[in-house]
Amino acid sequence: MQAEPNDKHVWMLVKMAKEDKFHAWVDSMSMYGSLFNLIAKEVGMEKALKMHAAIGAPFGDQIGNTLKEQLAGKKVNIRALNKIIKPMMSGMGYESEVKKSPKSLTIRVTKCPMYEGFKMAGLDHKTIEKMCSAMSQAEYDAINKHLPKLEGRVKFRESPNDVCVEEFIIK
Repeated sequence: MQAEPNDKHVWMLVKMAKEDKFHAWVDSMSMYGSLFNLIAKEVGMEKALKMHAAIGAPFGDQIGNTLKEQLAGKKVNIRALNKIIKPMMSGMGYESEVKKSPKSLTIRVTKCPMYEGFKMAGLDHKTIEKMCSAMSQAEYDAINKHLPKLEGRVKFRESPNDVCVEEFIIK
């Protein structure tokens, strides 16, 4: 006779799956961070950051297109945005706390696979800040092309042990 899983058992399996996802993303970001380091040495930091930032635009386009489809001509709203952002971040191994208001979505990133992976690749805190800020801005610019009334911004963590806060605001 096979035992039925109890709530504690199920919770542990979910937690393990989340940890596996997080570590998989950390490993991939570590490899990417190592590549970024090589590119920066070859072409210079400014050009490498510009190339890296370009990665944010397709994410922004995807978010903008998906949100426009979901809205089907209606005004942008926080509920619809959260419905897209939350699973996307969870799928990439982020752990976050989300706070919603009628005009904003604030995401407090408590565990970031990009930061941890870049750190593992030997990138310093200031370089990671430049990378995240550049990529995020490209993402927000792309979203804004689709939805001009939606603005995004990020407050990068002040120290390696701090959190980042990303905010989407309806103007």
